[in-house]
Amino acid sequence: MNKQIHLLLTTAFAVVFAAAATSMSASSARTRTRTGTFSDSKGNSGTTSSSTTRSPGSRQHSSTLTNQDGQTASHTSAATWDKNTDSGTFSSSTTGLNGKTSSRQGTVSETADNTYQIQGSSTGPKGKSSAFDLTKTKTDTGSNTVGVITGPNGKVSTLNSTTTKSADGYTKDTTVTGPKGKTEERTVDTKINPDGSGTRTIESTGPDGKSYSRTETFSAPTSAPAN
Repeated sequence: MNKQIHLLLTTAFAVVFAAAATSMSASSARTRTRTGTFSDSKGNSGTTSSSTTRSPGSRQHSSTLTNQDGQTASHTSAATWDKNTDSGTFSSSTTGLNGKTSSRQGTVSETADNTYQIQGSSTGPKGKSSAFDLTKTKTDTGSNTVGVITGPNGKVSTLNSTTTKSADGYTKDTTVTGPKGKTEERTVDTKINPDGSGTRTIESTGPDGKSYSRTETFSAPTSAPAN
């Protein structure tokens, strides 16, 4: 699946999640850190690290990935939520192993109980921009996100993503259908141990039928008061 679309969903989810932080007191702001490893179907492997700080109405996240050749990729994101207006903002920036950067930004608003409208734009590493308009609905078993993505050439793709919770984690299935009817599919299966550590498997199939998979492990989080 297109990495921009995947990160778009991840960042937008952070804004919805930030709503839960509005009940925190300022003194309860916390930073959680993790480390991990990865390997993929192309023979790549390496290490990962991440840091997430949550405070009343906001969430900041940063992560890095280092492959077997010492090359590094990074991702940062920020999200805010205003409980008085039931709305928030999000932004993120990703720099790949090749040094090229993409970004996205937008807004989230609660339009009904457990229903959110996500709107914004993303800019790819070549400077071309796309716009997105999505609706996310939270359910007892997870959530569903549907909507459209309008590319820089004005062509429209549709997105359908479902997250299903389980006793030990969650699974996210996403399908993007392009303007010519071809689809990209991605499944992310996350298993979490009682101590917070876990594993994640990612499988994707492009519109050309080619598949890609990655396996990740992550440690139990270490939590400390935010600076």
